[in-house]
Amino acid sequence: MPSPVLFKFTIYTIAHDEKLAKAATADGATHFSELKAWKSGYRLWRAAKTTSATMPIVFADATDCSRLRYWGYLTRVKIEGDITRYSVKRLRKILGRHTPQELSLRSTGKHIAEGFIRPYAICRTPSFLGGTLR
Repeated sequence: MPSPVLFKFTIYTIAHDEKLAKAATADGATHFSELKAWKSGYRLWRAAKTTSATMPIVFADATDCSRLRYWGYLTRVKIEGDITRYSVKRLRKILGRHTPQELSLRSTGKHIAEGFIRPYAICRTPSFLGGTLR
């Protein structure tokens, strides 16, 4: 099965490593929620769908954000008030040792700063995920 074309932007967020490891063994999508409305993330996810691209999501461990641990494909994003519920499919470990500081923010083009503490960020899709970008 060929890999999907990846959207030019990705969402970076955090989750507990235990949940990520379990999700990586799941056959279907894994559901997550965030206590923040991902308004821009939702709009970009919809834009990706209109171009037949898949929007990736990249995770660091919530207890140790120094390393990027997993990535997958966003399959659903729904905003309910101040809560975002989203689903991720084909979650897998990120090969090699990569840090959040390798990610470039969509808004400024600058790399994520050391100690970044926001619940999510929209970044340019990093080349280490592989695949074709759209």
